[in-house]
Amino acid sequence: MPSKRAVLIGCNYPGTNAALRGCINDVWGMKAILEEYYGFEPSDITILIDTDPQYLRPTGRNMKAKINEMIAAAQDGDVCVLHFSGHGTQIPSLDGDEKDGKDEAICPTDMNVICDDDLRVMLKPLEAKPGVKFTFIADCCHSGTLLDHVTVQISGAKERSRFVDPLSDVRSVCIHPPDCCHSGTLLDHETVQISGAKDGSPPPPQFDLSSLAGMFGTLGEPGGRDFRNRALPFNDLCGMLSQMVGGQVDASNVRSNLGSLFGADSSAKVQQFMQVLQMFTAGNGAKVEGGGGGLLQLLCACLMPSADEGAPSGQPANATSGPGANYVAGNLAEPDLKINLPPAGAKPPVDQQLAADIGILITGCQSHETSADACPSGNPNKAHGALSNALQTVVRKHHQQNPGQPLTYRNLVIGIRDLLAKTGFAQNPCLECSNTNADSPFIVH
Repeated sequence: MPSKRAVLIGCNYPGTNAALRGCINDVWGMKAILEEYYGFEPSDITILIDTDPQYLRPTGRNMKAKINEMIAAAQDGDVCVLHFSGHGTQIPSLDGDEKDGKDEAICPTDMNVICDDDLRVMLKPLEAKPGVKFTFIADCCHSGTLLDHVTVQISGAKERSRFVDPLSDVRSVCIHPPDCCHSGTLLDHETVQISGAKDGSPPPPQFDLSSLAGMFGTLGEPGGRDFRNRALPFNDLCGMLSQMVGGQVDASNVRSNLGSLFGADSSAKVQQFMQVLQMFTAGNGAKVEGGGGGLLQLLCACLMPSADEGAPSGQPANATSGPGANYVAGNLAEPDLKINLPPAGAKPPVDQQLAADIGILITGCQSHETSADACPSGNPNKAHGALSNALQTVVRKHHQQNPGQPLTYRNLVIGIRDLLAKTGFAQNPCLECSNTNADSPFIVH
């Protein structure tokens, strides 16, 4: 019998300058939806949160371990759900040329960032399991290219949505949204569509004035809400890393600092840089050509940690040990290693991209927008991510209006965008997946 598995991750970053308020509530809300409408049992759901020691902390190591466990256990016919609520960020491209783009990443509670390459390679084994349905909901900023897919089904502002024939060879570029900011191209699909259902399924849920009044009663009017956004600016990330290592961290040395802090638990992209850096500092400073060619193999080797149930993730944080120590303590710029990698933001080589039908991504906003962490003024206990809350509301409304009828991904995201517009949120969530998956039932087969 097919199995269901979910990994739900909430990072509120308590006690830090990056603190959010609604991410843990998002986890509990998503758990309720999975159990009430999609047949998940509590034992099917793994929860990682950073506000209760009874649960596994969402460190970079633990997050990668639990995602890997879910994918490794999946068999044909199974469904897998990954939901992340927290901060997204961007790391300057390896060649330092920001006009070429930046690497999108999500931020675990320990700031051991997980880059788009890491996520894409963790999902790569699903290509050998084509019957597995994998849904990724990213309620954070900077999540739009996390899976580097090619087809974007829903993109653009709500008031200027475009309609594109799914069979057309016209390729439009989507700008990003999971329930985090900058998440709209996490899968890097190229076809952008907004259209209704093509298979006779019910239309997106309709929200009348009475239901909207109820939401305004819960949320408060737009002017009576407290907002934070789920984008962690790069300078803020560097500030938090600086406190951890006791030295200055900036764009010139961020990768070596991440490598020193987290060692074998760090992003495989960071580890690749550190391997070349060690070669360079050992006197082997020759130009490294084709550095991207072995990236897939390195990623696969680096992304299988076991969850650390009790101890902190990675190496101790200090500025006097680890492979990047000289660049921490001396505030030195990392040398130009001339690693021949594609610029950040560019699609990986074809053989490293995910197959079109692997993974369905719902993002929180477009690349130039932010995803809201919102609550009624003066009541942080009701805080939530705008994407996560709207998704849960649309699912419930659909099942009230259309009992027994499936809700498609396309109609879900159209409904989310409509609800956010009517309740005063500016962000524009997006849907990235194949044409076939867009009109399939949300989560289930």
